[in-house]
Formats: sequence, C-alpha cells, structure tokens
Amino acid sequence: MTVRAGDLSAVLEFVELAWANAGRLAFPLETLEALAELIPCDLIGYAEIDRVNRRILEHDGDGGAEELFWQIIDVHPLCHHQQAYADFSAMRLSDVVSRAQLVRTRVHAEWFAPVGVVAELEVGLTRSRKLTRNFVLSRTSGDFSDRDVAVLQLVAPHLARIHELSRLRGAVEPDERERLTAREAEVLELVAAGLTNAAIAERLWISPGTVKKHLDNVYAKLGVANRAAAVAGTITGPR
Repeated sequence: MTVRAGDLSAVLEFVELAWANAGRLAFPLETLEALAELIPCDLIGYAEIDRVNRRILEHDGDGGAEELFWQIIDVHPLCHHQQAYADFSAMRLSDVVSRAQLVRTRVHAEWFAPVGVVAELEVGLTRSRKLTRNFVLSRTSGDFSDRDVAVLQLVAPHLARIHELSRLRGAVEPDERERLTAREAEVLELVAAGLTNAAIAERLWISPGTVKKHLDNVYAKLGVANRAAAVAGTITGPR
C-alpha cells in the first residue's frame, strides 16, 4: 500500500521526535505515546525477549503476567508465525488467524479477553528467532487498517536504528560522546562514513539545514571546529 502524503508527513515528524527522545533508553514513554498517536491504539508496548533462555530482557509493562506469557507465547498466532517463517514485518493478528478461530484458543481466553483486546498489530526490529525486539499495538474495538500496517512498516527501520545506536552508546566508556543526542550521534556516524550533508539529509529524511544544525551542535559539544576533528575524536569502539 502506498502511504499518503499526509501520513508520510506524520511519519517524518514521529521519526524526528523518536530520535530526539532517544538516549540510553531507546524508547521512552514519550516515544510510545507518539507512536500510539501515529497509529491509534488502546494499548502499546515494546519488549525484548530471549526466546532461548526464556527471559524478558526489557519491557515497559507490569511483569505480573510473565508466567502466563511464557505459557501462551508459543501458541500466540503472531508469535508462532514469526518463529515459523522468521517474518517480523508489520502484521495484524487477523492476517494470520480468523476471529472465529481466535475465540476458540487459550490465547484469547486467557490473554486477550480479560483486557478486552480484539485486534493486535506487531512489528519486529530484528529477524532473529532467538532474541526478538517487538512493538505490539492493541485495540479493544475495530481492526487495524492497511494504512496502519504500512505506516508501522515504514517507521520500523528507523526504530531499529535508534535501538542499535542507543545500545552502542551504552556499551562504550563515558566520554564526550555521552553529550550527544541519538540523532547527533547518527549524523556524526554518517559523516564518518564519508557522506555529505546533502546525502545525510536524504538518508535521514531531514533537510540539509537540519543536518548542519546537528553538526554545529556536535562541534560545540565536542569542542572541535570541523568534521574531521569531530570524527577523529569520537568514532571509536564497537561497530
């Protein structure tokens, strides 16, 4: 499905906001709330799950249902599809199971029905079956539209990039880099890769003027005067 111009503008605004919000915590509450506005839903969450050792590494909700979660995850229709086909693209619950089939399952009786959920939309930030990083959006009435699926698929690569840079920022020793926002770190990494301001703008869906503004902030925070000095002083550590 082609995303309409109005939706594309909203996607760009969300992506910029998500970058601005990101720090050591890749997806703070403000980002989740903004995503819930971009794709209207009643419940939203993000979770990192170690499927091998059956551990929830990161989540934003109440851990009281964790025991039940591990009991139903393997038979949850979307989770089953992801594990069977390594397909973590944006997908609705209704894309893999009919309503008539769903209401006869334990997942519906013990997981969805108690909180009134009738529709779910998920996307994964990685294709790994062993370590999943998924956003889950739920509704208590009505299903998600083709537009909702397309928009979530469009923002997913940006969310994956935000997560990766936040992870790398947390893995290095604290130094001047800690003063950079996630977006500034992204711009600096692309400078290190040899991209011009125009190329960076095209890659990140922002204007060349915004790229220049980010670089000016980088120079000020790092106490340097040009691109070469900024790159030489900061781009180190794991890649």
